[in-house]
Amino acid sequence: MTKTGFDISALVDDLRPVQPVRTVPALLLAAMISLVGIAAISLLRDFRVDLLAGQPTAMFLMRAGILAMLGGATAYSVLAMAKPSVGKQNSGWIVAVAFAALFPLGGIIALMTGDDTLSTASTASVYRCFGFSSITALATAIPIVLALRRGAPTNAKRAGWLTGLAAGGMGAFAYSFFCPFDSLAYTGLWFTLAVGIASLAGRIIVPPMIRW
Repeated sequence: MTKTGFDISALVDDLRPVQPVRTVPALLLAAMISLVGIAAISLLRDFRVDLLAGQPTAMFLMRAGILAMLGGATAYSVLAMAKPSVGKQNSGWIVAVAFAALFPLGGIIALMTGDDTLSTASTASVYRCFGFSSITALATAIPIVLALRRGAPTNAKRAGWLTGLAAGGMGAFAYSFFCPFDSLAYTGLWFTLAVGIASLAGRIIVPPMIRW
């Protein structure tokens, strides 16, 4: 080593200590942004009648609960990818996706049994579902992407998918407080599409931003 003029200590001369990526703060920030999204939407839309009356329906509770679990569990999983380690796997997002799959499956069954909500729902209501969900999803994705950029995710494609899925779940959760439809067919189609489009957007947009 010395004969060739190579000094291994020179390799570390420019190294500087960095603060490790912390999962919980980024997760809490994304959750707070989702709550801010609810407050912002409330300036433009009224809360659901059942919520204002203090008597939320079972469908609302199930939908909001599963979307919150989908967004939270997936966000935690993707943030864990920012600090990879040997032998450590976080598969919580798989369980959350399995629960969320009840919506499209239930929607298909509802359509087959005569649910006509899709034909009676206005185009404007669909635009609101996509619009408010997507804007909130975009905002909640920001702290997740920033955390991934500071870390070292080894699978950029999966990180992109999961970022979009987490953000889509949180965005749809925020809008669920204002969606007036409890129909399983409506939820199975439009909420699933809103989350699916966010996931696809994450797959396309996020990987180039986090490669290292």
